[in-house]
Formats: sequence, C-alpha cells, structure tokens
Amino acid sequence: MKYIRKKTIKPLLMSVCSLSPILFMPLATAASPQPTIKKAICRIEIDNAHISRHELKFGSRRAVIVKARSICNVVQERVSLTVNIYKVERFGNPLLNSFVTDPGKSSSQGKVVTNYDTLVDCENFKRTKFYGIAYAKALINGKWNYAGRTRSPKTIEINCGT
Repeated sequence: MKYIRKKTIKPLLMSVCSLSPILFMPLATAASPQPTIKKAICRIEIDNAHISRHELKFGSRRAVIVKARSICNVVQERVSLTVNIYKVERFGNPLLNSFVTDPGKSSSQGKVVTNYDTLVDCENFKRTKFYGIAYAKALINGKWNYAGRTRSPKTIEINCGT
C-alpha cells in the first residue's frame, strides 16, 4: 500500500471534496433544544382604527374607535392605559381624542387590561386616514413599569370625516 493508483485517488478526492461542506455544518438533532423567541413580560397591543359596530347598533351614531390592551405575564395593578386617535392631514396629524383608563378601578388590574373607549364621532362620510398610539404605566411587583408608545399597525382610510 505504499503506492496508491491515480484512478483511486481522483474519486476519493472528489467524494471528500463534495462531502466537506456537509461535514463541517453544525448538526441539529431532535434532542437539542430549539431557541425560543422570548416575548417581553409586558406589552401593548393596539388595533387599527375602524368604525365601531357597537356604536352603530346601540348608540345610533358613526364613530371611529381604536382598541388597545396591556398584556402581562404577571398581575399588573393601577394600570393607566392611554389611547390617542390621530387624523392624518396635509400639514400635521392632529390629536382628535385621548382616553386613559382609571387606575383606581378594578378593571385596571390583572394580566390583561383593556381600553375600548377611545372614540371619535363622524361628522360626514369624507375619506379620512386615522391611526392610534397607546402607552401605559403599571405597578408590577411593587415597581412602576412604563410601556412605550405603540402605534397602530396600519394607517387606515375610513369614510368618516371629522
């Protein structure tokens, strides 16, 4: 075995060269733990602006609503969840309405706190773009925590002139 023939070297080199990228790739096995994407302990979820079906049915008026939730993995207390509704205009985006949950009420504690009360009445059917911004302050485990401003995923054009 002192001398190796050329005919055997070439196929051997070709197979080693073609396998080398596979040999050096990290191997994933079923037993190895998969990395999990960790969500924040607390977060704000805000919906897109839309016409309130509840106000159409029971309030007999057309109104734009933006709903928001403060969601936590632990109990939050004395939550003040603020939701602002803005209208898109040519020279700026004016604030139309703002509503803050009452931190003293029992509905302002728990793992999920909602703010479904931020409305703007429609005056006509003119196409207008709206969006919402929400932020919160909550007492969690004896410490104040602040959730930064979260904007609606989309700026929605609605038949609701203000």
